[in-house]
Amino acid sequence: MKNLLLLFCLFTTCTLLHAQEADLAEYQKELARAEKLKDRDSIAAAYCHLGEYYTRRSADSALYYSEKALATLKTKPSSLHITLLNDIGDAYFSSGDLDKAFSYFSMARHEASELKDTVLWANANTNLGVVYRQRENPDSALIYYNEALHLLEGRENYSELAQVLSSIAILYANRSRSDEGILYGKRAVEAAAKSKDMDMILYANYACGSIYFQQRRHDEGIGMLRAVVEEGTRQQMPLYVLKGYTTMLEMFKALGKRDSVDFYMKKAEAVVRQLPEDSQEVLGFLEEQFLIYMEQGRYRESLDIQMKLLKRRERGMYMPVDKLYLMIARNYRGLKEPENAMYYYDMAYRTCDSLYSERVTKELSDMTVKYDTKEKELEIVRLNQVQLEQKAQTMRWLVATIVVVFVFLLFLLYYMFRRKRVKKEEELKLARSYIEGLERERTRLAKDLHDGVCNDLLGIGMQMQCMPPTDESKQELLGLLEQVRTDVRCISHELMPPKFQYTTLAETIEAYVERLAVPSSVQLAFSGENEGAEWHQVPEQVAYEVYRILQELLSNVLKHSGATEVYVSLSLTEKLLTLQITDNGKSYSDGSAAGNGIGLTTIRERVKAIGGVFTTDIQNGEQLFKLEILLSI
Repeated sequence: MKNLLLLFCLFTTCTLLHAQEADLAEYQKELARAEKLKDRDSIAAAYCHLGEYYTRRSADSALYYSEKALATLKTKPSSLHITLLNDIGDAYFSSGDLDKAFSYFSMARHEASELKDTVLWANANTNLGVVYRQRENPDSALIYYNEALHLLEGRENYSELAQVLSSIAILYANRSRSDEGILYGKRAVEAAAKSKDMDMILYANYACGSIYFQQRRHDEGIGMLRAVVEEGTRQQMPLYVLKGYTTMLEMFKALGKRDSVDFYMKKAEAVVRQLPEDSQEVLGFLEEQFLIYMEQGRYRESLDIQMKLLKRRERGMYMPVDKLYLMIARNYRGLKEPENAMYYYDMAYRTCDSLYSERVTKELSDMTVKYDTKEKELEIVRLNQVQLEQKAQTMRWLVATIVVVFVFLLFLLYYMFRRKRVKKEEELKLARSYIEGLERERTRLAKDLHDGVCNDLLGIGMQMQCMPPTDESKQELLGLLEQVRTDVRCISHELMPPKFQYTTLAETIEAYVERLAVPSSVQLAFSGENEGAEWHQVPEQVAYEVYRILQELLSNVLKHSGATEVYVSLSLTEKLLTLQITDNGKSYSDGSAAGNGIGLTTIRERVKAIGGVFTTDIQNGEQLFKLEILLSI
């Protein structure tokens, strides 16, 4: 599974080879542009990019460009200045000068802490931890690794995180705690894959593959290391190629595969010539080389390499110095030189401090517990965040659903309102058609009565007057005929529509009430009041319909109620026109034939046509008809 993860990472990054070559060309163009502009900070940035490109390819080139950038840079302190201090320290570390590396890393750490640049601060701490690890000070290394992890906590700086996790994994492996080391190695591989940083991908996979070997998981370890060597070769990063060969030599030696050891020894020796002789990778290879020579019984060759390493002890070694003394003692024992063997056995004993080892072991255990706790806390935070996101998503869906339902309800209400409005408009249109038809019929009847019946009656009267008088009955007959003619004319006048362009509604109704023929037993009165509005402001259509409604109501009251007192009132305000008819007769508006006849039906149609409200009521033994119409005056 881990091999697949590595192959996936390497496959996705392998395609970056041409992109990286393009990057080099782009950095060179960037330098040319900056030199034309003569901007020192821009020139320094271009040199910095070139130095970082060569970091794992050529320590000398990386150091050259980084120092040129530092000398050119104008703005200090700055993030670029801190980056250059780290890069120069890294170049010195790769060439084996741990003292200078430590000095530059320390300056970078101090400046990053002053500027509160968390990422560069963490990077400097990791680098200092690696130096302390090489100097066999694991307790100091742990302090800086812990600080780096704390600074990167909760951030997505995967490249820096992969670096510190890989370094911690190697520290655990060097302390023979491979089970804990592989946990950090796996985390480093995952972080490196997310970073898409080729340098970190190779470093993390190298660390993880080396620890697999310690766990005797040789197939997984060799698979990862071969992939590191192949990709390091493609990327022209000889230090990773040598790292991979060195660990593979250790694996094949443990597996007893002498042919493979000899094969990869030659390949490794060819790569050594491409790197500084004091570089950490070369020193690591020499440590493995003298162990192989010891196993093969080539004690003198092994001893020569050990003495070279002992002289370069300050350059840093992967192997603890007490173990190196022990290996030297064994070589002397193999050469049958007991005095020298005893001397180095004693040096190994003196160098190995049991109390010191116990303290470091405790610090390593505490760090594992602390980091696991942090991992759990971060996972809890992540799960809480996921839960909150799920709740937020649920809320979004709920809000969206509510909005959809609300819009649907609005649409439904709009549809119902529109349908009701259309129905009302259709009813109003039908009512107006009905009223218009009724008015046309009334006009026709009025003309027929006035022009036909009245004229016929007039002709009959004139013929009778021409006849010789014979008796008194003729005069009575002529009187009755004239009375009929007068009544017919009154009816025809009532049927004809009033002319409101000459009179107001109040004047028209008052004149109608005054000329209306009522029995002597009936008292009919009218009153009109207006407040805040003028009668001529009442629309003609409204006035006409109110007049017709009054005619119909008075006709019904006089015909069906048997009332002796009828009172008509008309009032007008700024917003409301009110017609009210009160009588002391019997109620006929509901239940009776008159109440369900064509009269009240016509009244309701007229009321609907002008948007009024018509009500009937009984108050204090009197029948009340009330019409109210809202006006826009």
